[in-house]
Amino acid sequence: MTISRSQGGAGLALLLLCAANFLDAMDVSTIGVALPAIQAELGMKATSLQWAVSAYVLGYGGFLLLGGRVADAFGHRRVFLWSLAIFAAASIAGGFVDSGPTLIAARLIKGIAAAFTAPAALALLLSVFGEGSARAKALGVFASTGATGFVLGMVLGGAATVFSWRATLVMGAPVAIIALAIAPFVLPADQQRSGPRAKFDWAGAMTITPGLLLFVFGITNAAADGWQAVPTWGALVAAAVLIGLFLIVESRHADPMVPLAIFRRAKLSHANAIAALFQGVYVGFQFIATLFYQTVVGWSAFATGFSFAFGGVCVMFLAPRFATIAQNRGTTGLMTLGVALQALSYIFWILSVSHIDPVWLVALSQLPLGVGYAMTYPSVQVAALSDVGEDQSGLASGLLFASFQIGGGIVLAAASAIFGAASGFGWDPYFAGITFVAVLAVLVTLAAALGPRASVVDRNIYQAAE
Repeated sequence: MTISRSQGGAGLALLLLCAANFLDAMDVSTIGVALPAIQAELGMKATSLQWAVSAYVLGYGGFLLLGGRVADAFGHRRVFLWSLAIFAAASIAGGFVDSGPTLIAARLIKGIAAAFTAPAALALLLSVFGEGSARAKALGVFASTGATGFVLGMVLGGAATVFSWRATLVMGAPVAIIALAIAPFVLPADQQRSGPRAKFDWAGAMTITPGLLLFVFGITNAAADGWQAVPTWGALVAAAVLIGLFLIVESRHADPMVPLAIFRRAKLSHANAIAALFQGVYVGFQFIATLFYQTVVGWSAFATGFSFAFGGVCVMFLAPRFATIAQNRGTTGLMTLGVALQALSYIFWILSVSHIDPVWLVALSQLPLGVGYAMTYPSVQVAALSDVGEDQSGLASGLLFASFQIGGGIVLAAASAIFGAASGFGWDPYFAGITFVAVLAVLVTLAAALGPRASVVDRNIYQAAE
């Protein structure tokens, strides 16, 4: 029995789902500032150290499509509970690792668990909240917690590292355990399906999952070893073959894992493209700016992480409001304005980096960046989910979250390559890297502006729901 249909129950369900979303996003970046301490204790080589971060992204990005489809096929609540339990167990196990391989394995398992938790959580939110302003506000809160978790991950990781680097792995476990205890009482039960259960598309799962894993691995490895490295291009070629096979399988399967017709939905496809690009641009900026603040300015890991806190606060408080505006007035305009503000922030950083105090640089650049992120993140979620029914909400969520992860990996690899090669051409690597980010952000703004506009029918539906 659940109580999620009451107002109080719906609020508690939203709090629980947002907590899980925050943990999933936070773990992407929280361990980064702890890498020096990890290397000192475990003796990991520099070449393998980056996989303490990348293993989570590998599991998260590689299994998202499978996670979304499994949630749709086997029940959103069931998948949410099992994956959150595995996430909690892997978090606790991470506190007891004694070598680099066991650390990487714990991070990989957490990433895979998050890949099943995230789309199931978003699908459950759509089940709890009906159409209209209540859903828009809930989506805004959900989006803000995910964005805030990612942006503030370094801050929390830096604070936890003061005590022990192991705390960065374990600190999410208590929240996950509390959520597991409450979830059965507040989340809606999975609907009983009438008639024969559709056959699960195992062929699709066995081609797209390793295909995405290899793709994310190749992109991530390129950031560390370069595009010429055999593991990089070999993984990318294998990924291309598997994804090609996946498209052939899906076009012939009676009940495909990913119906290819879903990509003909204009809002969903546009939202996924913008999600990949704007998130990738932000990840690239965060990577280079973090290096600048620590290497050039000389800030500590905690101070560097804290420099992104102001943007996180903007996202936390503004994203719910912008989600309501997106559902009321359409997503394309708000999405475009949000990406444009982020582009202005990157341009300002380039023009001001050597002319003003670093504290003012952070403060003045984080304001438009945080507001722009708060506009864009919930807008792409509202747009992506507005084109699908509840039976495909898990799949649509998986596509969206996969876009975030894969886009981040691609742009980060490109930004890292430019950063590493700039000195050979006589360029300042920080200037070259952020210039690339700024130019790409301008192009993303143009791409966002070309998105589908809200129809009169869409607006009338929203007004009637209110």
